[in-house]
Amino acid sequence: MLRRIFLAAVTYGCIALFAADLLASQAEQDFVQYSASLHVRVVPNLVYAQYRERSLLLDLYLPMNPEKRALPGVIVVRGGGWLVNDRKRFAHIASALAERGLAAASIEYRSADEAAFPGAVQDVKAAVRWMRANSQAYGIDPDAIGTLGGSSGAHMALLAGLTADVPEFEGKGGNPDTSSSIQGVVAMATPADLLTLSPGNQETVAKFLHATASEDRRKWQWASPINHVARNGPPVLLLHGADDESVPTSQSMDFARRYREVGARVELHILPGAPHAFWNYRPWFSDAMDRAANFLLRMR
Repeated sequence: MLRRIFLAAVTYGCIALFAADLLASQAEQDFVQYSASLHVRVVPNLVYAQYRERSLLLDLYLPMNPEKRALPGVIVVRGGGWLVNDRKRFAHIASALAERGLAAASIEYRSADEAAFPGAVQDVKAAVRWMRANSQAYGIDPDAIGTLGGSSGAHMALLAGLTADVPEFEGKGGNPDTSSSIQGVVAMATPADLLTLSPGNQETVAKFLHATASEDRRKWQWASPINHVARNGPPVLLLHGADDESVPTSQSMDFARRYREVGARVELHILPGAPHAFWNYRPWFSDAMDRAANFLLRMR
């Protein structure tokens, strides 16, 4: 009897390990890696903002054979809990958008460890100003510049779009005489109301804001995109995974409802079966990029 139990336990353990290995292998297979495209030209390591000795860089992805008219532009902001600013990790997104007819700049930004809120949002706006100031050199339409981000990157992309002409969010990264206005925002799995996130996520937000909600509730409200909705806000596309285990779909749904109530334009798509970072996985990646590109191309 003991021998049979032992063999059954070993067999079950082997099956469980095999299943875990199979799931890990499947996830790795479905993970989208960047690969250079024959249809995209990359201009790397461009300085877009300067804070004393600190330079911030972007990589610009352009269609290899663009249309004769100027291209819409988009600032691409990766996620990572406001703590990870490696622009290379969103290269697959910037390249995919360039393949679909956009000039896409994947940016690094000052993380929460380096600059307190609203430093990272100021960096997104500095990137918008840089793109607008250099639009002629790269064939970009200065009147059609949007932002796109995932998770915390979506929060920054959305907040930058909603705070036109708010001095606290502008910063001093460069091109001060150029507008940072944004004509469209694509926010993927965005935390729109920081005060209603899970306790675990609120710990991450506290690192970003350098304050807990109990220490500075007003800052948490000021940092929440849902509290900046206005009728004259830019068009917004919200993409959210139905199976998001981190940021609940209610974050996007509540923002969309509030945005519609004030008379602003918003589109919301809940992607069936998609996890939190769906933009990194097949089969959702291509669909998300198609939706994002079609939305941003309508800015001009």
